[in-house]
Parts: sequence; structure tokens; C-alpha cells
Amino acid sequence: MENEEKAKRVLQTLTGPWEKRALVKMARALPLWITSDHLTVLGIIASFIIFAGFILLKYSHWWIMLSNAGFVIHWWADSLDGTVARVRHREREKFGYFVDHICDAFSTALICVGLGLSTLVHPGVGLAVAIGYLLMNIYAHVLSYVERVFKISYGRIGPTEIRIIFILGTSFMAVWNPVLVRLGKTAFTLGDVIAFTVSVAFLVIFAVSSIKKAIELDKLDRAKWTH
Repeated sequence: MENEEKAKRVLQTLTGPWEKRALVKMARALPLWITSDHLTVLGIIASFIIFAGFILLKYSHWWIMLSNAGFVIHWWADSLDGTVARVRHREREKFGYFVDHICDAFSTALICVGLGLSTLVHPGVGLAVAIGYLLMNIYAHVLSYVERVFKISYGRIGPTEIRIIFILGTSFMAVWNPVLVRLGKTAFTLGDVIAFTVSVAFLVIFAVSSIKKAIELDKLDRAKWTH
């Protein structure tokens, strides 16, 4: 845990420069009675809003707007809670690290379950997305322990960009999601193909990054051996 606390945060994303400036301004503008804990709870509530929006799609495609609103609220709360603590000099390193990432894991699982239970994708595909994303999270946390670097962006894509992709992708599929492939009695839609492709991308990045890092660390450790 000590290494994780001192890990350098690496966030090199498309929205990063704007986000960094905007979040500090918003944190300073918040009334003092709103704390980082309130924002963390709001982030969890937002994940349930996203879940509800996905589930309600079976009644109308307009419910995707509820899901989209949930994503915006989740971004605002999840991105701002740590910034508020830093701006006010109220950091709690161990508590913040633990609670933030536990809540992220729960939110990811809940959102992907909602996606799998929606009319957009097959349940198995939603599960594949959850597995891929959570594996990337595990890689980031293990890397923060062994190298004191907490990397949460890959190829200029980070959590905010993933939320934007989710909003655009699910909004499009809510109104147009034709069947592309039939395997026996199971039909797979455009949403299934897109979501499965994303999950495969997560798995490939996880596998390649893990193998490369393992080889690199093995060489570094062997170099320390005395003959």
C-alpha cells in the first residue's frame, strides 16, 4: 500500500488538459458543505441511474437519455471527489485510494450488468466488456505497486473518453441496432459486435502489456543477481 500511495499518476488523454483546469475551478466553486464523500456517494447513485436507463430501454429508446445523464453525473462526481480533497488540503491517502477504486469496480460491474440486461447487447457480451475493463484496472493497480506509476490512460484514452464512447455508442444503438449475425437460435446485433470488439481490445491490451512488463521486470530483477 505504501508504494501505491506514492505512485505517480499518469493521465495523458484527449480531454486531460481541459479536464485538469475545469475540475480545479469547479472544486473551488463548490460550497464547503459539499465534501468529497458526498461526491463519492453521488457517483454510486449515478451508476444506478445508468443501470436503470439501460433496463428501461425495453419500454422506449428514449430512456437512453436517462443513462446518458447518469454518465455525465458519474463523470462529474467521480472526477471531482479527489480534486475537492486536494484543493481543500483534506486528502486521506489510504481511505481515498481504497474507497475510490472499490466504488469504481462496483460501478463498472453494475453498468456492464445493466448493459447486458438491456436491449442493446447480449448478456454474455456485457459480461465480456466488464471482464476486459476490470482486467485493465487490475493491471493499472499492480503496475502502481511494482513501479510506483498509476497509469489510467492508454493511447490517449482514459475514463472520460470511455464514458464519451459509451454515450455515443449506446445512443446510436438505441435507435438503430440491426441483427448482423445469427448463430443457431441466437441473434447478435450491431451492438453485440461493437461491444465484443471493445472487450477483445481490452483483453489484447491487457495481455500484451502484461507480457511486455513481465519480461522487462524479469530482466531488471535478474540484473541485480550476484554471481
